[in-house]
Amino acid sequence: MIDLGIEPVTATLPSATLHVDELDLLVDLLDIDVLPVVLDAAPRFDSLPERDRVFRSAQDSLAAAGLIDGIAVHPELARWLRALARPRDEIALRRYIDGTVARLCLARDDEMAVLALRSGDTFTVQRLEHDLAGPIVHALGGAEPLAFGVVNRPTTDLGAALNRIVDPGTAAAQLTAIGVPAAEAAVVGPAFVGCTTFTEIVGIVHEAGHPGLMHGPVTVFDTAAGRIVGTTSVATDGTPWTSFSPGTPGRLRQALDGLLAQLD
Repeated sequence: MIDLGIEPVTATLPSATLHVDELDLLVDLLDIDVLPVVLDAAPRFDSLPERDRVFRSAQDSLAAAGLIDGIAVHPELARWLRALARPRDEIALRRYIDGTVARLCLARDDEMAVLALRSGDTFTVQRLEHDLAGPIVHALGGAEPLAFGVVNRPTTDLGAALNRIVDPGTAAAQLTAIGVPAAEAAVVGPAFVGCTTFTEIVGIVHEAGHPGLMHGPVTVFDTAAGRIVGTTSVATDGTPWTSFSPGTPGRLRQALDGLLAQLD
């Protein structure tokens, strides 16, 4: 029998892996109206009969996994999903790999932090304790860093230059034209040609009655030549500046810790 939360509950559920159909049923049972946009978990059904058919199958699989008892949701899982639905702040990550998108949300309320990952139709949800950046670093996997010095230019200029990079032979010139030192441009420019694996990570602060206030982004480019980590800050005159650094694990963690600190 599932503990319905009348007595004190200890942490007995390390994580939960859910099919999108199962998540839809849980959202319905818990009367949750919305989950974080980054998870792309909006209602999917065109008709009630279709929804009911899917829900019956999802109810069977969730019961077999011990995640529901009748219509009662496992208390820890219910708490995690409610934290996702009403976060104080969140980290939203989209990782693009050759046209596919993997999604991650780290949501915090006043009591806990919850991590949700989506790959295809599968979600993994778990509570986090102390190391919030670590699971995000782990989710991105290991990669050799690209060896270069730091590049720091106005975000608008740098973005426009990167959009013009299509040919390895002229890639460096696009960056030197906006003031990037030649040594760094010669390494970074060609690396961006044909890069189809990149990650955008933003922080969002939620306040009642106001749209989410966005921070970041932290960007991670996994080029064939090595990983690049980008961060964005705003100068005193209001101009956004973007810095590129070699994508070492330490630099990635530092960028994520900085983004989390902006949300506090």
